[in-house]
Amino acid sequence: MKKKLSLKKLYEGDESQLSASQYSGMDKKSFQEAMKSFSKYSQAIYGSKKLKEACNEIKNLVETAEQMTLQETDQWFDNVTVSRHMKQLKESYKLFEKTATEMTTLQQRLESCYEDIGKNLNNYWDVE
Repeated sequence: MKKKLSLKKLYEGDESQLSASQYSGMDKKSFQEAMKSFSKYSQAIYGSKKLKEACNEIKNLVETAEQMTLQETDQWFDNVTVSRHMKQLKESYKLFEKTATEMTTLQQRLESCYEDIGKNLNNYWDVE
């Protein structure tokens, strides 16, 4: 029966499990430190949780802007021009909302992949 190679022990300095290591002590130490800081990527991965909240706030701003602009510009601007601009604003928001929805779906997929990577790495290395 073969003895199972422990990668965690190997990189902690127990080289008795391999006859000839191809990595220097400095390489191992750098690698260990990089693995221990794996969780720092979570800030970037989970950073856009507030996207839906921002989307709702922008929606409210667009709706309010449309109402107020139409009321306030009654005598100052041509109503046809203002109405056309407000229609363009609403169309831009629809595209924004659609893109945000797609991003949310992709965000969830990204988070799942990140968690899978962490779990698999943690099988062999000390991942924090």
